[in-house]
Amino acid sequence: MGMHPLHEAAMRLADLGFTRPRAKTKDLVGLLLCHGARAWRSSQTRVVVHVKAGTPVGRAAVKIRFQ
Repeated sequence: MGMHPLHEAAMRLADLGFTRPRAKTKDLVGLLLCHGARAWRSSQTRVVVHVKAGTPVGRAAVKIRFQ
């Protein structure tokens, strides 16, 4: 199980250190966009996907399962 998105964003901000003055704004914007996307994905409901592809004979050619 991963860290809470807000905690992870705070830890990344602390790790950056902002040693490059011109990259500071770009890094911060990228970090905030990444955090927003991660927070949105973690708020979505979980789904289960099962994909089965059969052969003409009826046997399973491919079974893919995501949980």
